[in-house]
Amino acid sequence: MISEKNKSKAQIFLLLITFVLFIMLANNVFKGFRFDLTENKLYTLGDGTLNIINKLDDQIILNYYFSDSLTQEDTYLRAYAKRIKELLEEYQLRSKGKIKLNIIDPLPFSDEEDDAMKYGLQGVPSKTKEENIFFGLVAANRYDSYKIIKFFDPGKEAIIEYEITKVLYSILEMKKPKIGVMTSLPLFGGYNFTKNEPTPEWAIIQKLKPLFDIELIDKKTKSFEEFEILFLVHPKKLSDENKKKVIDFYDNKGRILVLYDVYSEADPEFQDPSLPPAGGGIQSSDFQELLDRIGISIDSSKVLLDRKYAIPVTSANSERPIKHAAILSFPKSSFNKNLNITNKLNSLTSAFSGSIINTNMSNKFTPLISSSSDSSVTEKNVFRYMPDPSILLDKYKVTAETEVFAGLIENKNEKAIVIADADITANYLWVRVQDFYGEQVLVPWASNGDLIINSLDYLSGGNTLASITSRESFSRPFTVVEDLKLTAEKIFNTEEARLQNKLALLQSKNNELTDKNSVDYSAFQQELLKVRKELRDVRRNLNKEIDGLGSILKFVNIFLMPILLTIFIVLFSFYRKRKKSK
Repeated sequence: MISEKNKSKAQIFLLLITFVLFIMLANNVFKGFRFDLTENKLYTLGDGTLNIINKLDDQIILNYYFSDSLTQEDTYLRAYAKRIKELLEEYQLRSKGKIKLNIIDPLPFSDEEDDAMKYGLQGVPSKTKEENIFFGLVAANRYDSYKIIKFFDPGKEAIIEYEITKVLYSILEMKKPKIGVMTSLPLFGGYNFTKNEPTPEWAIIQKLKPLFDIELIDKKTKSFEEFEILFLVHPKKLSDENKKKVIDFYDNKGRILVLYDVYSEADPEFQDPSLPPAGGGIQSSDFQELLDRIGISIDSSKVLLDRKYAIPVTSANSERPIKHAAILSFPKSSFNKNLNITNKLNSLTSAFSGSIINTNMSNKFTPLISSSSDSSVTEKNVFRYMPDPSILLDKYKVTAETEVFAGLIENKNEKAIVIADADITANYLWVRVQDFYGEQVLVPWASNGDLIINSLDYLSGGNTLASITSRESFSRPFTVVEDLKLTAEKIFNTEEARLQNKLALLQSKNNELTDKNSVDYSAFQQELLKVRKELRDVRRNLNKEIDGLGSILKFVNIFLMPILLTIFIVLFSFYRKRKKSK
């Protein structure tokens, strides 16, 4: 007879064998079954990628080169390489045999290493060995045509799918929509006369070129007929002939993307903002005829402010960063979730933008990006000689309704997407341009480029690119903490304004304040100390609420969950013993 002790050991052994067999069965029989349980479906291929995979009519070979043998001690790179491998396996799985994946370890002095160098993959020096690490992709078809990813830069993890799908898109040689770009900004590069050197094309053009057939409209352009879409960026000082061509294009083809600016810092004619336009001051876009034809209005004398979406900037008049209500970071909550144009954007940065109003009731007007409920508008002239951005909050009046920053306007067969800022194309507002072993690498930190790509893709009638240009962020914002900070800052700014007003009032009485022994000066000192104490209390209370929230989260994560788990185990053990005793 088997003892209870040996019986328990046998049960544990059988459970272990069963577990191992189940893992082996799952890895082989259920290899094609995958479940993405992340909230934002981070590991699910986008609709655009699936559309491109479905258009494959011939086999594509993906040769994935990773120097596995040379990176045994680099745990970070190996983890990232595994993420790439799993994603490529997903491509292979979804292609139903049209994509074949080869995983290659190019050992030093091997034929595989020679192939990697022949294809042009980037070799990066190893941290621990005197050899080059290869970490790239070669996609080839049976006609010996191939495209490559030189090196999977870990800094571009958020756009892995976009990079891989772009390679497939290129090797398919699909016909790209032809886009005509009309702009007064140096998007395609220019010349810096101060430094006496040429300037490179902007990152947005580098992002658009692999996906669209982009052409700059200049004096050599005779006709707009060959274009499928017009892309107007800060339209200004256009000739009457070009204005007519644009409006005729909109009437006939009805596909146009307009970035209309009320205060463009990226404008080459931007000089002293205190000067009038004739003297070289800031000039807004001035194509009112097109706005009228589309059926919208953008007041070029007004700038959008938003206290909630404001970005902190440094100021010479303050020891702490001050939120600049005209320099905004639109979060995910501000985007329209019902359209592919905006539903997967993470954030968008703008500076000194305008707001859009629908003026034609026959239009189907769909806001794409909107301000928060704590937004306002102010006169553009307030920015002249403004060293302290806190001035914008002195007479801040919240508008009754949220303002529209970007909108889709549809009328019969005509579609226009209008964005009330052209500076969103400027590199400094959305992307870092880095040098990676002699190669220029674009690392976006905001979704400005994605918004433009998605808009052009939507107007071209496709759903190929919009879902792959932007993936959900891995970061989770602390919205409760941000709301606490915003509430406290409103109180802080109010108290600060009250102090400044009192100070200005007392300083206007210069004669009385010269005597430091006077009653007025003594009262001023007391009031000053009182308000400063109130300001300190506001900050202290803010930190107290945030620290309290942090303490609760720590208690839940560190103590409460283990305590609940322990109680459950004790009760379960008690229940089993009681059941056995019966």
